[in-house]
Amino acid sequence: MAEQALQAAFEIKTACDEISRRLLRWHWEHKPGSHSLGALLDHIAQRRQESPEYYDRMPDLSGKNSWQQLDTTVCMRVLLDPETDVDKPLDLLGNTEHPGAARRACNAVRTARNEAAHAADRTDAAQAAILFNEAIESLEEGYAGTALRENELARYYRQAEEYLARCGAKEPVASARPAAEEEKPARSPQRTAGRTSRSGSRTRSEGSAKGGTRPKNGTGRKCAADQKKARRAKENKTVLAVVLVVVALGLLARAFAMGLV
Repeated sequence: MAEQALQAAFEIKTACDEISRRLLRWHWEHKPGSHSLGALLDHIAQRRQESPEYYDRMPDLSGKNSWQQLDTTVCMRVLLDPETDVDKPLDLLGNTEHPGAARRACNAVRTARNEAAHAADRTDAAQAAILFNEAIESLEEGYAGTALRENELARYYRQAEEYLARCGAKEPVASARPAAEEEKPARSPQRTAGRTSRSGSRTRSEGSAKGGTRPKNGTGRKCAADQKKARRAKENKTVLAVVLVVVALGLLARAFAMGLV
């Protein structure tokens, strides 16, 4: 079990690196100016000179030529840079629609990644799984429909549930902002497929269907009576038509018998 949990912790670290790259690249490509990887590396090199304490203990970026080579440490150092010592800060997170939520999401991803990277036993791995789940909730609040699509968030929620199970964590996969979900009923079903909390919302919806949203008894009886009346009218018309046909045939037969036809 410990080996399985540590493998899950490694996968959590990898997932956090992937998410971090997605966020940084999205922010970088939505800022003014050049959007290339080279421009990003030049920016990091400049900021390391301007703020050596903040950019201390950074990975060696020499020879990096792909976004896939960047990890959470690099990405989040750039995204969370306070830039208090520059005249014209990029303020990547501040240029988003919800900068506070974006900052919380970045901090949550970084925290989960650090916990997973230093996991030494099953308890550490379980804590990393819980933090990863919380990070996905924060990502939903800060980046749903922007840097992360609905199906991507659904995939991360399923991964979070899997990691919790593999690490033996007791924390359930919670639903982020249930009130917002109620305001947006058109949300993709994939998004909530990986959450155990969906049973609670289903119970609430069933309860409302059984309660105040049901039609009143008087209205129901009136509808039933109208339907019954219409059904009887239709049956009467059918019987009348049959009687008329029988009478016509009888008259015709009598005319034949009397030689009138």
